[in-house]
Amino acid sequence: MKSVQLYREVEIAIKELRSNVSSPHKHHFFELIYVLEGSGIHNINDNNYEFSQGDVFLLTPEDAHTFQIVVPTRFCIIDFTKSFFSKSADRQEEKMDVSEFFKRVEYIFHNHHNVKGNIISVTDKNTFEVLVNQLISEKENKQLFNEIIIQNIVFLLLHLIARNIQQNITNYFKKQNPKNKIHEITAYIQQNIYDKELIKIENIATHFNKSADHLSRYFKIQTGNTIKDYITRYKLNLIQTRLKFSDLTVSEIAYEMNFTDESHLNKVFKNVFGKTVTQFKNEEIAKQR
Repeated sequence: MKSVQLYREVEIAIKELRSNVSSPHKHHFFELIYVLEGSGIHNINDNNYEFSQGDVFLLTPEDAHTFQIVVPTRFCIIDFTKSFFSKSADRQEEKMDVSEFFKRVEYIFHNHHNVKGNIISVTDKNTFEVLVNQLISEKENKQLFNEIIIQNIVFLLLHLIARNIQQNITNYFKKQNPKNKIHEITAYIQQNIYDKELIKIENIATHFNKSADHLSRYFKIQTGNTIKDYITRYKLNLIQTRLKFSDLTVSEIAYEMNFTDESHLNKVFKNVFGKTVTQFKNEEIAKQR
């Protein structure tokens, strides 16, 4: 396997498999897998998914996976290393880069398990193929500006994945219950979680052409939770992800999530999880040693 590192943050590799070569294993960070050619079965967390050319899989650190090869297969694999989520000492602007990255891709990390197997639709397969081939070309040829071009291609791929995940989940819920709007409401909240004005109950209600009281009752009946509780819990889930995979400080995270300060965040976090943010982060650090 050949790989190249960009900004010490992203590793891109072309991998060829002609037979089953490994037992189920996990990766330390996030991995995007694109099938260039071939076919077989991708086992993810003891679930089997058939794959063929053009299929796309996203793995998180919690996922265990392996391949059963039917036809010799080539993959393009993009690994996001730990430094991709960290502030580097020689680039002070990296703090914003890290937070902006999480804003772009956290919807994927928190929803991709709702999509079984391949996560790219037929509609976007051609676009994805063109982008991956350009990514490989930039990696191999190392032309002028190739690093920034590769970075932007990676972001485009992630945006396509996010859109496909959202569409797949929306289609599923519409098929199950066409009149139920809960997924649309929760998707709206997730997409606007950083804008405290847009996620006020009265503004959510306006967006869905309902009164605030009607929306609140509807949400409570359908989910068993209030909208406020849902928003708080989703924020805390995002915070857990950042504590696990970034080196953003607690105060930086509190500011981004619109908590009054670090003390306010710690109080809310402890009420839900029974431990402070710092205690949670220290436990995660100990697990990774």
